[in-house]
Amino acid sequence: MLSYLPLSLENINEATKLVRSVFPDDFNGQDGIDAYNASLNRGNYKSFFESHHLEILEYFVVNDSSLEKIIGVTGWYTRTIDDKDTIWLGWYCLSPEVRGKGWGKEILKWTMDIVKEKGYKKMKLYTSTDPNEATAQILYEKLGFKIVDEELKE
Repeated sequence: MLSYLPLSLENINEATKLVRSVFPDDFNGQDGIDAYNASLNRGNYKSFFESHHLEILEYFVVNDSSLEKIIGVTGWYTRTIDDKDTIWLGWYCLSPEVRGKGWGKEILKWTMDIVKEKGYKKMKLYTSTDPNEATAQILYEKLGFKIVDEELKE
């Protein structure tokens, strides 16, 4: 059974380790680490919030009771430069060792349900065409996400 817990000082190291393993080229920079820390202590990360145009930044870890460890991470953020009904999916991932059980879909649907309850009408995400993320692309499409813009990574 999956349980969703807010990111906290007690679980941030394990969550960071998981996200780094899933996104080694993206999360290892300071932005990813700052995003997690900023979500826990907005007061010390005012410049991070300002430079990224952030209003809300929340993350959750997902535990599987049978494995007694974090198997996923999900979260969301809003930006001052977006419509008030838009929210972004942030650092969503599932541990490679537990993929193929439908948990990725369950976690993403949980996230989508929560932000819908909060009144958001549009959810956006950044993703890539990396072959390692092909399964995630299929999931996003099944859940209604559509490509609206493309850009080259520098």
